[in-house]
Amino acid sequence: MSDEQKVAAPTNTNVESEKDVQSVLAELKGEAPAEQPAEEKKEASTEDAEEARIVAAAAKLGEQSEKAEEQKTQEQDTRDRGSRRNNVKFDPSTQEVTDNPDEIRKQVEFYFSDSNLPMDKFLLSKVGGSSNRAVPLELLHSFKRMRRFQPFSAIVEALKTSEAVELTDNDTCVRRKVPLPESVTENANPSVAKLFEDKAMSRSIYAKGFGEETPTTQLDIEAFFAPHGPTNAIRLRRTHDRIFKGSVFVEFASEEKQKEFLALDPKPQWKGQDLLIKSKKDYCEEKVRDIEAGRIKPSRGRGGFRARGRGGRGGRGRGGRGGDNRDWRERRADDQKKGFGKPQEERQEIQKDARGVPVVQSTADTTSGQKRTREDEPAANGDHPAKKVDSKE
Repeated sequence: MSDEQKVAAPTNTNVESEKDVQSVLAELKGEAPAEQPAEEKKEASTEDAEEARIVAAAAKLGEQSEKAEEQKTQEQDTRDRGSRRNNVKFDPSTQEVTDNPDEIRKQVEFYFSDSNLPMDKFLLSKVGGSSNRAVPLELLHSFKRMRRFQPFSAIVEALKTSEAVELTDNDTCVRRKVPLPESVTENANPSVAKLFEDKAMSRSIYAKGFGEETPTTQLDIEAFFAPHGPTNAIRLRRTHDRIFKGSVFVEFASEEKQKEFLALDPKPQWKGQDLLIKSKKDYCEEKVRDIEAGRIKPSRGRGGFRARGRGGRGGRGRGGRGGDNRDWRERRADDQKKGFGKPQEERQEIQKDARGVPVVQSTADTTSGQKRTREDEPAANGDHPAKKVDSKE
């Protein structure tokens, strides 16, 4: 090899190294970024598209799952409501068709009475509370316990001599003669309803031992108490699932009638069987003592104002204890330390419902006498089915 060739080789190597260094510096400065090979670009684009497809598919599945869960919940609610409705056996269609004016007046006067109207969400909204708006007779006639009154003209004639309600609008509507107090609005209110229930406490009784419900139980019990009346309302007591508990609250027209019934000796029997009979006040006070002694746990889970039909009942729940998961005996001991066991006048008041009944788990009293179930809500054609109520005796 010549001397020139020996000198040229290292020179070329240095030049190439310098170019590499310049290229790296240019990339770092962003002057000439290295171009990504076409194959790598295509592969990266494919991966991004696949990732986007997976994310979209997952989002769609999540949305479908959420909708399916929502539909499942709605279907379960519908089944539960249907099941509760089916637990109510009362069937007013078993009554004979009649034009009896006395029976017509009793039923209509009950709807507008202090024993029903302040707690009847649907009818109260039509009346407008103390506004005392007239209600169309055709609407009342669509109620299940009114359909047996035929012909329609018989209803009009019967109400012309009523002492509690009056006809308006050319005898096509009816309203109370004496409006409700100004404190009563068109929206059912538990506090206001409780005032009416408290007034009825002294003339009400509790009776138990009526067995299982049949389609005519409500009517049979009304007939059972008729000789001892008059009564304002007879309310079948029910569990949360609307199953008849075999007991009733009976509101007599006066305190004297209530006392006369309690004084009967021997007491009247139901189909040859003895009944447990006491004043409603005594019943409520016994439940209070049972709660204080820890023999009964206060009811949970149905707080607030129940307004499913007759306007609900105020104070059905205590609002729970939040996150307090202690055993009830521990809570009782703690309550007693805080003075829960003090004399009645120093003791914290037990939560009661709108009827003045202590709210207890084993004695929740949903009553058919003034309840309207889902099937009694306005139909699609605008008619309003009949309400399952007690006739005023």
